[in-house]
Amino acid sequence: MIERAGELAGLATSALWVVSSLAFAAAGQRMGATRLNLLRSLLAAALLLLLHWFLMASPWPTIGANRTWYLGISGLLGLAIGDQFLFAGYVLVGARTTTLLMTLAPAVAASLSWIVFGQTMSLQAIVGMLITLLGVLWVAAERPHATSHISSAQQIKGVWFGAGAALCQGVGMVLASNGLRGDIDALSGQTVRMSAGALGIIVIAFIVSRMNQAQRNASARSLDETKNTAPNITRTHALTSAAIVAMVIGTLTGPILGVWCSLYALQKLEVGIATTLMSLVPVMILPVTRITEGRWPSTRAILGALIAVAGVAVLATAPHAATV
Repeated sequence: MIERAGELAGLATSALWVVSSLAFAAAGQRMGATRLNLLRSLLAAALLLLLHWFLMASPWPTIGANRTWYLGISGLLGLAIGDQFLFAGYVLVGARTTTLLMTLAPAVAASLSWIVFGQTMSLQAIVGMLITLLGVLWVAAERPHATSHISSAQQIKGVWFGAGAALCQGVGMVLASNGLRGDIDALSGQTVRMSAGALGIIVIAFIVSRMNQAQRNASARSLDETKNTAPNITRTHALTSAAIVAMVIGTLTGPILGVWCSLYALQKLEVGIATTLMSLVPVMILPVTRITEGRWPSTRAILGALIAVAGVAVLATAPHAATV
């Protein structure tokens, strides 16, 4: 057995999620957030069902209706709605800012557990939440760089999408933790969550498609009424081979390998240590942005990411909450 296997798995989780974030950001720029979320969810759900069949001798977990309900709702919120916001954030402001906003998810989960389930929060947990919020808000309030292609309005919209993703992810974490209580295998839980997320994004994709069609019809009628023969200039997304490759890479390194490593880390380490190691994405992604954005992040962005991750570490290592 490799020494420090748990720590290595935690670090590998963050590294894999960096690759997944960049791959999904690249795919989203080419095919759009909704199409990316749909294809990614269907591919991940199919792979997890096959993997579960291979390892558990059954394609669908038998975990009971109550736990399936918790995990299913968790998948709808976290993997369908939440990832829809997440991928939209990737498209608008890029992977670096969006992954930083996702550090708010543990704080959302801790707050929800306190409000809904009556779990007490230690002073250390509250301090960790405030530190994380401070780091995120400090970076989010920074104006786009002069050489950046991101406008101020686009940044504001992207920040809201990232915050929405963190909110859905935090709520999903709380629901998933209730569904995974007992002797349920983590792979079974993730299979149910991803399958429910895939069903949810099918509905979302249908609604978005109808809305886009209605918008195109309205634009066509407006052009006919004004007899304007100029082309309607809109941003289109194509399902190119590069987009498909990026989507597949993101799916393999995120919901499949990344989640697997995270579960292994949680089995081998204390939850606080594992969560901290798995929250290093905003820091690990900083050197990569030198290539993706063509420049080094600002000092403010670097310090903000370090502060946010430090806050997650303080929160994750706080004493376990107790129900009052």
